[in-house]
Amino acid sequence: MKDAFEEDEKKTIEELSAEGLQWMEGNPDADGDAIEGKRKELEAKWTPIITKAYQKVGGGAGGMGGMPGMPGGMPGGMPGGMPGGMPGGMGGAGAGPSTDAGVDDLD
Repeated sequence: MKDAFEEDEKKTIEELSAEGLQWMEGNPDADGDAIEGKRKELEAKWTPIITKAYQKVGGGAGGMGGMPGMPGGMPGGMPGGMPGGMPGGMGGAGAGPSTDAGVDDLD
């Protein structure tokens, strides 16, 4: 998998990783919203790089969970699927029970 990355992409990922670690160490009292904001900021920068590399090694439209070399899937991704299923009822057949407690289905 490492051959799928260009040198400048490797450097960018290393820099972003260091930035994230430095931020976490410098903000030990950060609340969940601040941490989530920083995660999203970093993820927005490295996701295009990871996606491009994944496509080079034969990754398809099936998503990026469980990507080789990435324990648990994409960084900050959804290794076990989206909690609660797909939004807007996009889960399809077998998506599990509805979480719309108290909502009448008008039958």
